[in-house]
Amino acid sequence: MEISFLHLTVFVFLAFLLVPLRRFRDFLKKPETPQLRTHVPSSVSSAAEDESRGRSLWKYDVFLSFRGIDSRRYFVSHLYEALTKEGIKAFHDDRELPRGGFIWEELVKAIDESRFAVVVLSEGYATSRWCLEELSLIVDLASKKRLDLIPVFLDIDPSELKRRNGCFEKALAKHEVRYDLETVDRWRRALAEVGNISGWDSKTRSEEAVLVQEVVRDLSNRLFSQSSSDSDGLVGIMPHMRSVESLLSMDSGDVRMVGIWGMGGIGKSTIAKFVCKRLSSKFDGVCFLENAKMEFEQYGSSHTRQKVLREILRRKDLNSWDGDSGVMRQRLRGKSILLVIDNVDNVEQLQELVGSLEWFGPGSRIVITTRDKRVLEQHDVEYIYEVKPLRTTQALMLFSKHAFKQPRPPKDSAELSIDIVKQLDGLPLAIRVAGAALYRRDIADWEYYLDLLRTNVNSSVSKALGESFEALNNEEKLIFLYVACCFNGKHMHGVSRVLDLFIVSGHRPFRSTLSIKTLIEKCLISISTTKRLWVHDLLQDMARSIICEGKEENPWKRKMLWNFMDINNVLCENMGSEAIEVESLLLDMPKGKELCISPAIFERMYNLKLLKFYNNSTGGESKICMPNGLVYLPMLRYLHWQAYSLKSLPSRFCTTYLVELNLPNSSVETLWNGTQDLGNLRRMNLRGCRRLLEVPNLSKATGLEKLILDNCESLVDLTDSVRHLNNLGVLELSGCKKLKNLPNNINLRLLRTLHLERCSSLEDFPFLSKMLTT
Repeated sequence: MEISFLHLTVFVFLAFLLVPLRRFRDFLKKPETPQLRTHVPSSVSSAAEDESRGRSLWKYDVFLSFRGIDSRRYFVSHLYEALTKEGIKAFHDDRELPRGGFIWEELVKAIDESRFAVVVLSEGYATSRWCLEELSLIVDLASKKRLDLIPVFLDIDPSELKRRNGCFEKALAKHEVRYDLETVDRWRRALAEVGNISGWDSKTRSEEAVLVQEVVRDLSNRLFSQSSSDSDGLVGIMPHMRSVESLLSMDSGDVRMVGIWGMGGIGKSTIAKFVCKRLSSKFDGVCFLENAKMEFEQYGSSHTRQKVLREILRRKDLNSWDGDSGVMRQRLRGKSILLVIDNVDNVEQLQELVGSLEWFGPGSRIVITTRDKRVLEQHDVEYIYEVKPLRTTQALMLFSKHAFKQPRPPKDSAELSIDIVKQLDGLPLAIRVAGAALYRRDIADWEYYLDLLRTNVNSSVSKALGESFEALNNEEKLIFLYVACCFNGKHMHGVSRVLDLFIVSGHRPFRSTLSIKTLIEKCLISISTTKRLWVHDLLQDMARSIICEGKEENPWKRKMLWNFMDINNVLCENMGSEAIEVESLLLDMPKGKELCISPAIFERMYNLKLLKFYNNSTGGESKICMPNGLVYLPMLRYLHWQAYSLKSLPSRFCTTYLVELNLPNSSVETLWNGTQDLGNLRRMNLRGCRRLLEVPNLSKATGLEKLILDNCESLVDLTDSVRHLNNLGVLELSGCKKLKNLPNNINLRLLRTLHLERCSSLEDFPFLSKMLTT
C-alpha cells in the first residue's frame, strides 16, 4: 500500500514537472498563440446561415489584409482614407500590438463580418504567419461564396506566388522549420489560389494614386449595385410573369403592345424589369426606359427619343435630328425590338415614343407600365394586365426577407409579423419599407409600430412610409428629401459631391454616401446598375408633402420649391422685405409660360444652395427673364440653367462653394474674367453653347472631374490652365468645329475619356494622358 502510494506521488510530481516543460518548449518553437490556426467562431462555420446573409448583416464593407512593415505607411493608409471618403466602411488593423488570442478573435470576427477582403500582397507578406492565417481564412470563406476576395499585387509580379524560387516560396520554406508541414501546405494552397484570381497590379500603373482610385471605384461599383433593391421584390413574381408572357405571345410574329396597370407601389416596375431581363436575348435591340414621366418632364420628347434610340441601336454618336419621330420610325421599322416604357402618366408620351405598331419590325414587343388605365385605352393598347396585391403568404415572405433576412419569420415573431403584414394591404413597396424599418428592432418597437399602423387613418402605404421616415435621424431625413425632390434619377457620385457641401455637421466633413447607403438598406431609395438613385413616386409625393406641411400659403418659407406657381409667386411678385428661406429651387418651365424674375429678389435669398432651371421648348430659347441677381448667391453649390440668355455670368458671381456648373445650350460667350475660386468644382457642362469663344481660367479647379464642351462651335482654343486639372477624368469636345489646338504636354494623369468627334479643324493631337481608354 505504501509502495503504491509512493509510486503515485512520484507520477504526479513528474506530470506537474513535464507539462510546463513541454509548454515552454512549444513556446520556444512557436512564439505566437497556438489557438490561432484552429479557432473559427461558430458563425463562420455555419453553412445554414450562409444562405440568408444579406448586405445589412455585414458590419464592414471591406477587410484589409496586409503586411504592416511593407505597406502600412503608404499604400494601405491612402487606400483606407480613400475608402472612408467614398463612404465604404473598412476594417483596418492599425494597432502595432502583438497579436494574442483576443486580438486574433477580433480579426476572425471582422473577416467574417466583411463583404469584401482586399489582400495587399507585398514582398514580405508571406513572412508573417498572421498574414498567412488571415489569407487562409479569407480564401476559405471566398470558396464558400461568403465574401469576395480582391488581390492587390504591390510591387510584385502575380506569377511570384507560384514560382518555386520566388520570395513567397522562400518564406514558406523558412516556416517549414518552425511549423508543421500540414499548416504550411495550407498556406501554400491559399497563396496559389490567390494567384489564380484576377487582381490589381501596381506595376501596370504609373502612380499609386491611380491604383488607389481604381480599387476604390471597383469596390464602390460592386457594393452599391449589390445594395440595389431592384431584385428585392421578386417574391411571387412567377405568376405575374406567366400572365404577362401569355399576353406577349412570344411565338407570334406580329408587333404587340402590352400594358401593366396597377396602383402605386404594387410592383409594376419590378415585373417589367424582370420581363426585360428574362426576354432581352430574343430581340435585335432592347431598351428599358426608367420613369418615362420624369424623363419627359426634365428633358423633353426629343431627348427621350434619342435616349431610346441610343439604347436600342447601342450607339452614342446620334445626331440631334435623331430625336425626330420620323427618323425614329425609319431606324426601327426593320428591327425586332423590346421596348419597356416605365411609369407613363400621359398618352402624349406614348404618342411620341410608340405612335403606332407600324413603327417597329415584326416580332417587336412594347411593354408599358402605368397607374392610369385610361392612358392605355386612349392609345388603343389591346392587351392589359392588372397587377393585384400580394396574397398573405407572399406578403409574409417579402416582409421576412427585409425584417429577418430569411424566407420566413421565426416562430416567436410569426404572429406579430402577420398582424403587421395585414395592415399593409399586400403592397410590395409598403411591405419592403416596413420590414427594413423593423430589422433588428426589439419587440417593443414592433408592437409600437403595429399600433401606429392600426390607428393611422391614412392609406397603408402612407402609414408605412411615414413611420419609416420618422425613424431616420436628422441628416438621413434631409438627404432623403434632397434626393426625392432634387436629385431623383441622378448619378450617385455627383449627388454625393453636392450633398457633402449642402450639409454642415459641426467641424467634421460630412459624407452623404453613408446616409445614402442607409436609405438604400431601408428601401427608401433604390440604386440602378448604373448607380443612378431612384425614389418611388409615392415616396417622392410624401417628401413633397413633408416640405409643404404647414407652409401651404407661404411658399417662401419652404426649403425647396418646384411648382411653377409657387416659384412665380416668390421670384416675380412683390412680397415685401421678408427673408426667403428657400435653399433649393427647381423648375421645368411649362409650355407657353414666362418667368420674369424681379432683379433684387436674390438679395433676400441668402441660403439658396441649388438653382436649377430647365427649358424644354423647341429651339431652346429661354423663357426666363432675369436682368441680374446671381451675384447675391454666396452659398450656391449647384447651378443648372438651361438656355441661360446672358452673354456671361455676373463679374462678382460667387463660385467658392460651387460643385456643379451646368449651362447647356446657353448664350454665353465667356463665363468670367480672371481667376475664380473653384476649389470645390467637380463638373462643368457647357454643351451646346454655340457662341462660347473661350474657356475661363481653370487653374484653381484642381478637383474638376468632368468638363463637357460638346458642340461649342465658336471655340477655337482650349485654355492652357487645363494642365492643372489633375483629377480630370472626362473631357468632351465633340462637335467643336473651330477647335484648332490642344495644349501640349499637359499629361492629365487621370484622364480616361476624351471625345473629339467632328472636330474638323483640329491640327494637332498632343500627348494628353497614359490612362486614355475612349
